[in-house]
Amino acid sequence: MKRLAIALAVLAVILAAGIAEAVYVDKVFAELEDGINALEAAIKSPEDDALDEVRELSQWWECKRKGLELFTYSPDMRAFSVALAETEGSLECGDDKNALSKCQSLLTTAENIHNMLDFNLADII
Repeated sequence: MKRLAIALAVLAVILAAGIAEAVYVDKVFAELEDGINALEAAIKSPEDDALDEVRELSQWWECKRKGLELFTYSPDMRAFSVALAETEGSLECGDDKNALSKCQSLLTTAENIHNMLDFNLADII
């Protein structure tokens, strides 16, 4: 009976950790999508400083990426950091059109990373 109780407790901990991870990943990538959309709006608007926006997004992403890498790993998360740096470089050079195209690439890459890290029944079957 003790073994069954211990096994159920371990199972409950594993399930709780898995659910917490999924919720955290969903939250991070929802915030990331909002940040990329805000960056895109800042690039399109001459009144906004898109360079500050991309730097802020890059710093935020680096903190979140390090947190995500504690319990999950994807080489694409590091490649995403490079893509953010490329966007920043485009903005520093004044190439807003390239920066806008990078934003679309960032959105697609973020969605792909999120799908890869997210729980999928197809991955189990």
